[in-house]
Amino acid sequence: MKKIGIINCFEVSKRCSGSGCFKAFNNRAASFENYDKESQMLSFVHCNGCSENSIDQVISRAERMKEIGVDTIHLSSCIRSKCPWYDEFLSTLSKNFEVIGYTHGGKERKNKNAE
Repeated sequence: MKKIGIINCFEVSKRCSGSGCFKAFNNRAASFENYDKESQMLSFVHCNGCSENSIDQVISRAERMKEIGVDTIHLSSCIRSKCPWYDEFLSTLSKNFEVIGYTHGGKERKNKNAE
């Protein structure tokens, strides 16, 4: 059983309810298709917006997720498509979590640093 957290984009969250992420999780679709029904979503947070501290802020939120048992973090599809720190989030969070680089709407973009 996976214990999942999602990090979405603060800027996009101003106009998005997160329903696409929740629908994909609840239907075990897109990036959640391989999870069993026992898997739980424990946390849904957003970054703190685009700033020079974005990576540190996301790491801080991820550390709090770890404290409540999250073992897998999904970066939302909006982070994948809009965030200049997407690759850094992937590589940094991958040190302590299984990281999936999207939630819904397409296949995962490859981490440029992993190639």
